Amino acid sequence: MKLFSISKSVHIPKFKPTERFSGITVMDAGKTLYYSLSQQHNLVCEPAVKRGDRVLVNQVIGVSTNKSVVPVYCGVSGTVKQIVQKYDLAGDKVNMIVVENDGLYETMERKAMNYGAMSLDEIKDAVKDLGVIETQNLSNRKRGMHLSFRSNPKHILLNASESGLYGVLGEALYTSVKDDFILGINILKDIYKAAEISLLITSDAESLAGFTDAVAGTGVKIVAKVPTQFYHDMNLAARDVYGDFAMKDTMVIDAFMLPSVARGLERGELSHTDLIMVSGEAAGKKGMYRVPHGTPISEIMAAAEVKEPFRIVAGSILSGNAVFSTEAPVNRGIKELLFLTEAEVSKEEEVNCIRCGRCADVCPVGLKPYDLNASVIVRDFDSFFAERGGMCVECGLCSYICPSKRHLTQSFKTAKKVKR
Repeated sequence: MKLFSISKSVHIPKFKPTERFSGITVMDAGKTLYYSLSQQHNLVCEPAVKRGDRVLVNQVIGVSTNKSVVPVYCGVSGTVKQIVQKYDLAGDKVNMIVVENDGLYETMERKAMNYGAMSLDEIKDAVKDLGVIETQNLSNRKRGMHLSFRSNPKHILLNASESGLYGVLGEALYTSVKDDFILGINILKDIYKAAEISLLITSDAESLAGFTDAVAGTGVKIVAKVPTQFYHDMNLAARDVYGDFAMKDTMVIDAFMLPSVARGLERGELSHTDLIMVSGEAAGKKGMYRVPHGTPISEIMAAAEVKEPFRIVAGSILSGNAVFSTEAPVNRGIKELLFLTEAEVSKEEEVNCIRCGRCADVCPVGLKPYDLNASVIVRDFDSFFAERGGMCVECGLCSYICPSKRHLTQSFKTAKKVKR
């Protein structure tokens, strides 16, 4: 099984949308959990525990003073086995806290919040304290969701159109977590009484019918768009819905994270799991999985009856990265895992750019990916940024359409990572 290439790129010559799934498979926490202290490049938490410490459910085990980085909580009770450097999904060595689960789930109690009596700054601090991570604006960067909360927006856009071309994650919002999703909408209405709230969804018939029924009576306006990966960028979502690329009057909220915020603000609950879509022909049991934080990929593979994957992609089919190790834990914020057979993956090697310009034609922010890639190859990162490479939203459209199979998006991620 050859999982990883140095470019971390996976080209899919042909794909089909995955089928709709009924129900969610809930995974139990394993015997050993691996909690990453890394959230963004060069932005990490410091361990708040040491080897041998006993920890409880809801206990803070990683802290940071950086405004973008949220706390890391333990989702089980047990003992800190060690604090070590291990490879993450992308092959980077990061610090992780290894917790041995005792199966008792002894819990550190948390109090419910009265958000109605709180100022906006206090609400943002409370949301940060929930440890909720979103991936809007850069697919390989994660940030605390509290950063999306703004003062006096005219528009609030709930972005439920983030998942890739395999994605059917939105269904969970109007089925299994519908009550908390609607609770989140009502909380936003309480906090931002004058703002117009819209919900951005994919335009398939199932999503349109499901969301229309779910938000009936809430006053939320539904905006249905053809599925496109670049809507994971909040500026582009705001541009296409409100014509507000700079987001001067628009606040964009990750709709998939809204139920977690609602549970936290209303009942003081923390979320120790992520909802992940498992797909690809190597998976025997495709579907939606509720996965405890810190769970290694190998345990998900066992639950999904994955057989001999040729490639594993963490993230969407267009902008996700090839997984480096099956022993790496799933990062918070990952919404899709694709287990691909050899037949699904293009084996064509990367060849020289033919200057056809297709990558520039599909770029949602008007960049010239062929020039940017040429700068990265010779490690001319100053030219990369001078040519606006930092504006790349990592949607993956250029890599997908390239007839030469250039690893465009992946090279841009590397450039931005090196510069930081």
